[in-house]
Amino acid sequence: MISKKIESLLNDQIKYELNASNFYLSMGSWCDAKGFEGTANFFYQQSDEERFHAMKIVQFINSLDGHAIAPEVKKPPENFDAYRKLFELSLEHEQQNSAAIHDLVEASLEAKDYSTYNFLHWFLDEQVEEEDMFRTIIDKLNILGDDKSGLYLLDKELGERQADTPAEGQ
Repeated sequence: MISKKIESLLNDQIKYELNASNFYLSMGSWCDAKGFEGTANFFYQQSDEERFHAMKIVQFINSLDGHAIAPEVKKPPENFDAYRKLFELSLEHEQQNSAAIHDLVEASLEAKDYSTYNFLHWFLDEQVEEEDMFRTIIDKLNILGDDKSGLYLLDKELGERQADTPAEGQ
C-alpha cells in the first residue's frame, strides 16, 4: 500500500519525466531540421529514456495498489537559440529533476515508506549519470570553441549513443 502523499508526489514525477521526454523530442526535431543527425538521434534516445523513467514510476505506483495518472504534458519550445544552448538547457533540466528526486527521497523517509525510498535509489544513480553526461558534452563544446570540424565529429559521436532503456520488466 502506498500513502496518498507519496502517490501524489510520484504522480508529479511522472509528469516531470514525460515533460522531459517531450522537451528532448523537440530538441531532437530541431537538430534534425538543422542537419545535426547524430545529435537528433541522441536527443530522440534521451526522449525515449525519459519516457521509460515515467513508465517505471507508473508501474511502481500501480504495483503498490496506487493509481498512476497519465498527466497533461506541456508543449516544449520549438526553436532553440544555438546548438550549445541545447546542452546547457538539458543540464539545467536534469539538475531540476535531481532536486525533485531528492525531495521525493526525503518525503519517502519522512513517511517511513522504505519501499519507495529503495525504489528511488535507481533514479538517484541515474541522475548522477545524466548530469555528468551533459557536463561532459558542454566541456567538449568548450574545448571545440568555434571549430566546425570538431562540431561535426561531436555530432557523429553523439549519434552513436545507445539508449539506456532496459527491456520491459527490468
